[in-house]
Amino acid sequence: MATVETILSSIFSTVLELHSGQLGLLSGVLVGLLYWHGLRRPSLALLTAFYLLALGIVPASARGLFVVQSKPWYFCSLLLITSLGAISVRIVWTRVSYSNQSQLSEVGQQEF
Repeated sequence: MATVETILSSIFSTVLELHSGQLGLLSGVLVGLLYWHGLRRPSLALLTAFYLLALGIVPASARGLFVVQSKPWYFCSLLLITSLGAISVRIVWTRVSYSNQSQLSEVGQQEF
C-alpha cells in the first residue's frame, strides 16, 4: 500500500521541489478562485504574473521567491495544471447550467 510519503518522495527529491510545487498549487487555486468568481481578466493577469515571476523574467525581491525560482519547473507546472483545471471546470459548469436552464424554459413554454 502506497503512503503519501512514498508517493511524494517518488515525485520530489528535495524539500525545495516539494515547497515549490505546493506554492504553485496554492497559486493555481487562487487564480482559479478569482476566475470562478467572475474576475476573468485579473485572474489571467495574476496567472501571467506568477508565471513570469517564477521564471525570473520579472525581478522581485523576496525570500520566498528563492524557493520558486530555484525549482521553477514544479511551480509552473502545478500552477498551470491547477489554474487551467479550475478555469475548465468553470467553463463546463457554466455551459451545463445554461443548457439546463434553456431546457427548463422550453419545457415550461410547451406546457402553456
